[in-house]
Amino acid sequence: MRVRRYILIVLLPLLLMAGCSGDRMARDNGKDCNVLCLFVYDSIFQNYRNYETQFAASLRENGINADIRNVYSAGQLDLAQSDAFDAPLRKLYEENWVPDVICCIDDRTLSLYLKGMYSKWLPAVDSVPVVAAGLRCPDWTLIRRSSNIAVCTDLLNFQRNIEIAVRMAPLVSVPGLPMYPNVVVMELDTTEYERRIRERLRAELDRPPYVNNMDYHVKDLPLEQISERFKDSIFVNIFSNACPELNDYRSDGDYHTHRIRVLNSLTMTPFITVKRDIENEQVLSKTLKPQFSAVRDGFADGSRRSLCGYFASYETVARDQASYVARVMKGEEAGSLPIMEHEAKAYMSWRAMELLDMDYDDYCNDFVIVNAPWRVQHPVQFVMFIIFDILVFVALLLYVLYLLFRKKDVDLQTALSDLENERIMLDMALQNADCIVIGSPNELMELQPMLHPEDSDAFAEILTRLASGKELSTKDFRLSRDGGETYKWWQFRPNVTTDADEHRTDILESLSGILIDINDSVLYNEYMTEAALVAEEITSKETFLMNISHEIRTPLNAILGFAQLLSTDDGLIDSKEREEIVGLIRENSALLGEMIEDILQFSRFESGRVDVNPIETEIAPLMKQIYDNWKDSVPKGLKFRLETGREGIFAMIDPARVEAIMGQYIKNAFKFTEKGSVWMSWSYSLADGTVRLSVDDTGCGIEERRLGKVFNIFWKDNMFKTGVGLGLTIAKMFTEKMEGEVGVESKPGVGSCFHSTFKAYIRN
Repeated sequence: MRVRRYILIVLLPLLLMAGCSGDRMARDNGKDCNVLCLFVYDSIFQNYRNYETQFAASLRENGINADIRNVYSAGQLDLAQSDAFDAPLRKLYEENWVPDVICCIDDRTLSLYLKGMYSKWLPAVDSVPVVAAGLRCPDWTLIRRSSNIAVCTDLLNFQRNIEIAVRMAPLVSVPGLPMYPNVVVMELDTTEYERRIRERLRAELDRPPYVNNMDYHVKDLPLEQISERFKDSIFVNIFSNACPELNDYRSDGDYHTHRIRVLNSLTMTPFITVKRDIENEQVLSKTLKPQFSAVRDGFADGSRRSLCGYFASYETVARDQASYVARVMKGEEAGSLPIMEHEAKAYMSWRAMELLDMDYDDYCNDFVIVNAPWRVQHPVQFVMFIIFDILVFVALLLYVLYLLFRKKDVDLQTALSDLENERIMLDMALQNADCIVIGSPNELMELQPMLHPEDSDAFAEILTRLASGKELSTKDFRLSRDGGETYKWWQFRPNVTTDADEHRTDILESLSGILIDINDSVLYNEYMTEAALVAEEITSKETFLMNISHEIRTPLNAILGFAQLLSTDDGLIDSKEREEIVGLIRENSALLGEMIEDILQFSRFESGRVDVNPIETEIAPLMKQIYDNWKDSVPKGLKFRLETGREGIFAMIDPARVEAIMGQYIKNAFKFTEKGSVWMSWSYSLADGTVRLSVDDTGCGIEERRLGKVFNIFWKDNMFKTGVGLGLTIAKMFTEKMEGEVGVESKPGVGSCFHSTFKAYIRN
């Protein structure tokens, strides 16, 4: 018995520790603690992503490995209600997931929890530590009832936000309407939370230079009179959108008319958001331009509703709240932690700045600009990055061109060596060639059964010319000496002698000659012809590569020149000039890309890797689509229009290739038309059943004697214009690939018309 007792004494603590450890691992999935975060809005609220990421990272930095569960309100903009969290909390309750710390983000979630609204799903107040953060107007009476709450505040700073709104108001003015920056408007209703905001607002603004019109002691005055009357003050107007009867103490009770008047006036006064809900969003929609926010909710979420404000960011709230959670989990009492005030800063939204055409450099020292792209924050580094990419690309391109040149040179040398070897072999073959001696007309006629069918006319011509007494020259034809299995080329060299004194009419009797086997020579000539074509193709491609190298230098020199200018900038180049230089770099980069695209397109066509897929296509919608794709790319000073033709015209064409063809015509027209018009059109010819797709312009035009060259590869009428001279060649290739025809009409000083014609038909 005594032994058993000792064994139980030793094993019991171990069993309890193992059981507790097993329960905790099962409950927490290997985490140190469970943290529940209650959010006032629903899960699609974009700003919560920043909070969640920062909160989890800050916990890890503080050495806490936590299982974090986020619970959101059911409504997107509705304020958290008592039943807003019921469904997600019930799910956690059914999973036996128990929080070790409860984090409330916002005053309203804290109030609901402290009032016991979730007692059936969550542990009772004071039984679990609570860390509340981001509190703007705390209910201190309710908070002080509990001794287990750590508080972090972001108290509404009305004075700082009003100062920012008054200063920045001219930027959000609506063109054509006056702006009264010293008349500031806020929207507040009558919820418990908003009553606390009103109390804090009254405490801050019931002193000069502010005129607090919360009680509407100033009413029925136009904005211009209010602005002039209180020109040395800041007039703050508070109104309720949901309860218009609170906005005025008028005897006639026409509250709705007064509400409409206030809403209509919001385009002429700065509006400051002090809470985020449906009513506030409705008011913001009436302001037409971005406004100002004293709260982080909804700021810089992509909607461009708010330009700037003074508050603590979600990242700041998350870091501070995570630090208090870590201290609680390490043994400190939540109620003993001092009240922490979040660090507030002046923030500005980059998306709203874009809408208002504001310059980053003008405000980056006064505001933390949210979501500004890296290229805007670091323009010089961005330009250098682009230049580096371009230089790398050009270096790779030049290396590829070098490899192509080297390969073509090797191919040419190999071809010449093969030709020389073949010539030597042919000379040896000719020295041992077979010969047939023809001594009489009968011997010549014996060759006729061995004659190739296609050479019967050549043989008959020999006999005809001999019979008529005409001079006879050498003649080539094919003979088979193995019964028609194989044929070889032979050359007949005649020898005709006539006796002039005898005046013989039948000179066939004097016929003689020799047949020489020239089969190897003919094959050699055919091979030489093919080799010449190969050499010509190689030379053409070398010319092609030389032209490419020449044309690439123009935009490349511009890019490198401007890059050098930026790299040696000693502060003399202002931001506007830098933007112009960056624009020129981008323009030349785009031109370089366009040249390379034409080169690649032509290369694919030459290599036979470009196919067309003709389908039955209606012309009118296709031309309208092409026009829509190009109408936003018209150069300044030009008019671009579409002249519609007959409806119901169909053709078997590849729409993508036709779009490429018309694109080449349009680019050509834009390039050579400095002012005037460019227009697209189509017309159907009933006579030959074709449709003509045209691009006309009022540009410089082309001389008639040069029109025959416009579709030739590398041809350019003006050598000083950019481009490699492939666009119209590509258009011709695509057109002919679809069994169509290209054409051009032009007159110098009047304009040009480029067109492609395809077989078509009408369907009613």
